[in-house]
Amino acid sequence: MSLGGAKAALSVAVKYSATRLTVGSTGKSDTPILSYQLQQHALMPLLARTFALNVGLDKVKREWAEQDPAKHQEVVAMVCALKPICSWHLENLVSVCRERCGGQGYLSCNRFGTFIGLAHAAMTAEGDNSVLIQKVTKERLALFKPQETFTPGEDVTSTGELLNLIKTRENMLFTTLGGKLAAAGKDGLYQTWMMEENENIQNAGKTFGERLIADEFQRIIRETEDDTKDVLTNLLHLHLVSYVKDNAAWYLINSVITPEQATQITATFDHLCRVIGADALPLIDSFKISDEMLSAPIGRDWVGFNDGDNKGELDGF
Repeated sequence: MSLGGAKAALSVAVKYSATRLTVGSTGKSDTPILSYQLQQHALMPLLARTFALNVGLDKVKREWAEQDPAKHQEVVAMVCALKPICSWHLENLVSVCRERCGGQGYLSCNRFGTFIGLAHAAMTAEGDNSVLIQKVTKERLALFKPQETFTPGEDVTSTGELLNLIKTRENMLFTTLGGKLAAAGKDGLYQTWMMEENENIQNAGKTFGERLIADEFQRIIRETEDDTKDVLTNLLHLHLVSYVKDNAAWYLINSVITPEQATQITATFDHLCRVIGADALPLIDSFKISDEMLSAPIGRDWVGFNDGDNKGELDGF
């Protein structure tokens, strides 16, 4: 439900952005807003993340269907990580897409309100998201084995370096949390877990899920031999660099990267948003959502829809 809603909302926002013309360098309304850096920085990371989460969710579904009973606890942790990550993604994505479509985004016929309702339901259905992340962290602490990492190079913008940064964060969060729980002992366990270490608990569980998704996306790309390999690589690259950029404060505070490397990451993010922006429409089309299923006027012929006074109704559209 969450990824289906994310794909539909993105389809509406990207298609509208590709056809909504506004003032360009000529002074005329001849430039689609999708070409603006503002629009690309808002929508392209969400597009890359949607593809990444789709890959991760497919992996978890396979693991569940084909699971070895001896690995049941590990598979449960995967499921409990992906559900919150996907539903939080939908809630954030719909809010951004709605805003980036301007006043048209607030019309009920353009469906963003419906998708926000889906997100709010998903965030608490089958377990409150944050409570599920607590479960993920608890399960992973019992099974924790540090990820293999290496010392970051001077340039941390490659996919290999960025994935290494995610694994480094996962290791540090679980190691730090495990140390604090051990120091608390049995008598202090409840106080430490419930009253003092919530931020580390949440970040550790989320980062496990992010690393799982990134590992699987990288595996899929390694096994891809057709023309989609390059665009999938760009999507993974933007997904990874967006994650590190969004968590740059943590990496800087913990001296994992330098301010100069943080600047590299921001520049790479900007470049990849432009690259993915050029492929945005074909990528949206790959979702295979028909116009009838999408139904939102701004994702279709919104000029024709607004040609007369339809009072916002879809009859005959």
